[in-house]
Amino acid sequence: MKSITTLLIALFLISSVMSCGKKVQTLVDSGDYDQTIELSMRKLVGDKNKSPKYVKALETAFKRANAEDIDRANRMKGSATADWVRIHSIYRKINDRQLNIKPLIPLVDKNGYEADLRFVRVGPMLNEAGNQAAVQLYTEGERLLALGRQGDKAAARQAYESFESIAYYQRDYRNANSLMREAEELGRLYITVEMMNATGGYLPAGFEQELLRINASEMQDRWRIFEAAKKPGRQYDYVARIIMRNIDVSPERSSERQYIDEKEIIDGTEYILDERGNVAKDSLGNDRTKPKKVIIRADVFEVFQNKTAVVSGSFELYDINQRRVVDQGDLTAEAVFENYASTFQGDRRALSSQTRLRIGNRPQQFPSNEELILDAAEVLKPILAERIATSYKLI
Repeated sequence: MKSITTLLIALFLISSVMSCGKKVQTLVDSGDYDQTIELSMRKLVGDKNKSPKYVKALETAFKRANAEDIDRANRMKGSATADWVRIHSIYRKINDRQLNIKPLIPLVDKNGYEADLRFVRVGPMLNEAGNQAAVQLYTEGERLLALGRQGDKAAARQAYESFESIAYYQRDYRNANSLMREAEELGRLYITVEMMNATGGYLPAGFEQELLRINASEMQDRWRIFEAAKKPGRQYDYVARIIMRNIDVSPERSSERQYIDEKEIIDGTEYILDERGNVAKDSLGNDRTKPKKVIIRADVFEVFQNKTAVVSGSFELYDINQRRVVDQGDLTAEAVFENYASTFQGDRRALSSQTRLRIGNRPQQFPSNEELILDAAEVLKPILAERIATSYKLI
């Protein structure tokens, strides 16, 4: 039985090796050179008896991958519209590939064959491509910035990205940093907010101020600046409009009710009686007892006070320059005043946990309509902030 198990394990290992060998050769044949290198390295690193199959696969894939990349870069350099950013990325890929393989050199298989892994002197190529990429990005940034100075904010933002990218290839290149800061300012979108009363009635003093007291820091980013209070001389791109259409305040309602809280509790002990009505005895002659269960109750008198205010309207994000609505939706918020005042007669132990919370409360003075509407504005604020933040994704 043991010999059969050993044989099966051996067959499994042979099958696995053959499968991996076929896979790596398939990768080479299909031109997946970097994947071939990755698989081969996993099999070769730390292995003293290196497989000839993986050594040869890595050698072939490395040569072909470098040759293809060099050829691609040369063809791109010969184009009238050479993309030096892409050319640089190709050279960077070659450099990374060579750095990954370097720890394996010399790469010798278990039969003594040493792989021919000739490295490309890629440093000068990277320097040339980096210099040309910086020039190209700077030129493109200047072109886009000129459009930004004419009012094209999208072009200004693209100019910022071009100038920002230069630092990857050359730090402190010419005046790229100062032009980047200019592009950042020109590319910003300024959004303000205003409220319109379309209810046909009045709004309490302070309603608008309370509603527009929004935490702007959570809604703005590099390009979108939110200012609830308009700044003199600022040219705004968008306005977030809150249009209040309806305010509904309910009457003051008071309702009374009486109910009973009951509970079964253990209240001492009582004797256990036998069939003749005498106190039962245990085996030692002692009187037998049991917990005494009793029902206790409390009569509860409750007063419930309720008043609500509902404010509703709509929101729209308006593009001032294009004179069009970018986004819109409904807004609704409710402020609720509730108060329970309860008293009781009877056994306090019978009271439920909910009733206990209300015992001792007194009837309160109802808030005025104005106070409750201002509470509704407080409820509406986070809803409005979330709505504005969602709309910003569209600009």
